Amino acid sequence: KDTIPPVLIQSMPKNFSTDFKGKEIKLVFDEYIKIKDVNKQLIVSPPMKEAPQILPTGVSKFITIKIKDTLQPNTTYSFNFGQSIQDNNEGNPYQQFKYVFSTGTYIDSLSVLGTIKDAYSKKTDNFVSVMLYEYDENFDDSIVYKENPRYITNTLDSIKAFSLENLKAGKYLLVAMKDVNNNNKFDPKTDKIGFFNEPIN
Repeated sequence: KDTIPPVLIQSMPKNFSTDFKGKEIKLVFDEYIKIKDVNKQLIVSPPMKEAPQILPTGVSKFITIKIKDTLQPNTTYSFNFGQSIQDNNEGNPYQQFKYVFSTGTYIDSLSVLGTIKDAYSKKTDNFVSVMLYEYDENFDDSIVYKENPRYITNTLDSIKAFSLENLKAGKYLLVAMKDVNNNNKFDPKTDKIGFFNEPIN
């Protein structure tokens, strides 16, 4: 029985590249892989207005990421695939595979770690988004209704811990949201939300 998850053997451009200018990324694996629930599992941070295209949808030894959005200058981007990349034989997942690049000259390296807890229920929801919004001169309290976060991650379905990585130095509002519509915007009719009262640095 195959118990070993797939292994990345090559990426073009290389993982953690700087001065990224392209529109396409190719990831090559040591065995045939399939992609499962990539629309639910893939977390792109900072979020892109137009989602990247992930190909192929069938069995293959490679994945192509086609970037549809205009990339921001001097910004570190991360693509966290969660458990969506699996080997074709037994479905062993490549746990939390992350591809990172920067459009600037260096990779941002700060991080925020923590756990979430539901204030009213003993059971905390799965797949809770944890987000950072820039706390600058344009900030106001309605930002969670109108703007995409600067950074985003997800608690997935097994643990209630989160890890926001490859962050740029700055002041941010830290928010956790059960985003039912999966659109990175707060809807008070359907979504749960929690946040730090003070900005974090």
